[in-house]
Amino acid sequence: MVNVEQGSGRVPRFKLKKGLILLLLVFVLSFPPGNAWRVGSSVRTRPITISIVPKSLDNPMLIEAKEAAELTARRLNVKLEWIGPFKVDVETQIKIVEGLIRRKVDGIAVSCSDAERLRPVIDKAVAAGIKVATMEADAPESNRLFYCGTDNYAAGVECGKAMVRIVTAKGWADRELNTVILTGSTKAHDLNERIRGFKAATAGRIKLNYRTLLVCGEDTTTAAKEVEAYLKKHPETDAFFFTGGWAFLGPPEAMPVYDQWCQNGGITVAMDTSYPVLQAALRGFAQALVGPDYRKMGEFTVSYLVCAIKDLPIPSAFIDTGIELADESNFSQLLQTKKPWDIK
Repeated sequence: MVNVEQGSGRVPRFKLKKGLILLLLVFVLSFPPGNAWRVGSSVRTRPITISIVPKSLDNPMLIEAKEAAELTARRLNVKLEWIGPFKVDVETQIKIVEGLIRRKVDGIAVSCSDAERLRPVIDKAVAAGIKVATMEADAPESNRLFYCGTDNYAAGVECGKAMVRIVTAKGWADRELNTVILTGSTKAHDLNERIRGFKAATAGRIKLNYRTLLVCGEDTTTAAKEVEAYLKKHPETDAFFFTGGWAFLGPPEAMPVYDQWCQNGGITVAMDTSYPVLQAALRGFAQALVGPDYRKMGEFTVSYLVCAIKDLPIPSAFIDTGIELADESNFSQLLQTKKPWDIK
């Protein structure tokens, strides 16, 4: 896994393993010129077509993954499609993959909103000879070739460790804390792994009394409304764990109750270190963040799918894109490394 220093006063840097760099070099040098590409002993001239199926098109946290995937596809001279439901909808994802199978695209990458529901259609695509990967959210029981993204259990553990540090620093280690988890879906493998890791890292170290699980459908507006509504009814809440940064993607003025709760000493640890989430953290909306690297997800997914299509080796069934750790010591520094974007 790619580790990042925290609290050192320096902006974190990701480090790629030497083997990965060498593999990427071999991969680039192996391309035939133009649109020609070799399968076995034959050379085909039509361009490679790769289709990425995100959980939804309205998830702004995937903007960086999409941009990186498109740039990589352009560099490698392959055709890239980014096609998914507008909002999270597993049935639409299934229908999209079915359509891609009928079209006989060369490669598919799916961010799985429901791992079990998508498993049969992923296996069907593999059986049809299509190279299939998962990105961001895995379907580990499927026959997909590889998963490219965050080690979500490890990310959850880092969130849990951060919660332990914050609670201990406040002198609350022996106090029972009313705790709420906000997640996007109960069916997404990535989000469930984050929760599992968080609970494992905090168990026996601090006393978290889990009161409820709020579900927002990975929707920005719904996330903010769920948090606001819960805190109005339960101001005694002590801590939140957000498995994604959806609630922080809208204007902070949309969460006045939460804002006041934070000012009164509420604790929040959240996944995501994108620009608006870091802005929210600087405002006091979170004390610690753990961020996936969406750019690497987009770049590596396309690169390694092309490797597979060209019968080149894939280093592992898990392409780990690493995590980024942030707290109050480096929020400002990290924000300077991010690309600004706004959700209107």
